[in-house]
Amino acid sequence: MSKVISTVLAAVLAAGLIAGCGGKLNETYQMVTIREAGHSQIASPGFKFGFDTPDFIAANGDLALVREGNIIEFFTGIDIENKIKQVEGKKFIVGARKIYSPITHFTVDFFVVGGDTIEVGEPYAVTFPPMIKGFDEGEYEEVDISALSPETNSLKDIFNTKFKVEKAVLTYEEVNWGGTPEMAYVLNYPNIRFFIEEVSPELELVLKAFMAEDLYFDGGVSYGDRPATSTRNYRVSTKIAGPVKLEYIRYAGSVMPVVAE
Repeated sequence: MSKVISTVLAAVLAAGLIAGCGGKLNETYQMVTIREAGHSQIASPGFKFGFDTPDFIAANGDLALVREGNIIEFFTGIDIENKIKQVEGKKFIVGARKIYSPITHFTVDFFVVGGDTIEVGEPYAVTFPPMIKGFDEGEYEEVDISALSPETNSLKDIFNTKFKVEKAVLTYEEVNWGGTPEMAYVLNYPNIRFFIEEVSPELELVLKAFMAEDLYFDGGVSYGDRPATSTRNYRVSTKIAGPVKLEYIRYAGSVMPVVAE
């Protein structure tokens, strides 16, 4: 059952809730579960809700994902990625407002941990991953990835090809392709690996969620031209066959296509 923030907690939250003259509280945050806030008709003035230690499964910049069972919701806040780090491993309360545009999400006003209030606030602009239920995979090849190797002759069937990727283990590691070390997300199979280039912030959030929850990557990618001969030794020693670009991701029952800018 939902309940209104107690008098004691309201006093602790005063710094985040004070409005009007005289420093008096004129608003309350309704304590609810994620399911209640997102999927029920609970009335709350200003759509203001409080959540008790929600499970932030991933965060990137001003955007985060919260899971409760099979429900996943977007939360936003100024530098929410680093604000979450301040409450990791602790009991805390999140004060947030439910927003309906451009998609339904919650924008965090504050965290309360112990006797401290961490102000967050609404970011100027946030880009959400595009989410659709139906998606035409007809242009994506079904490639037998288990038959590939980093050798050039083995890769010829995927040159300039869009193909499906299923059950790939995702890691984040240093890649030295072309002589310049950089950190990259890598799709791993026992026989071959690909690193992902040009990841947008909103889709990086989803990649972080895959890793945080130990989920296999499922989606589609595109491979470019024949790799340079100079990369052969690196390919053979690391099993990294080169870069791929994300085309779409399957996550949480939806498809998230990459939208060209």
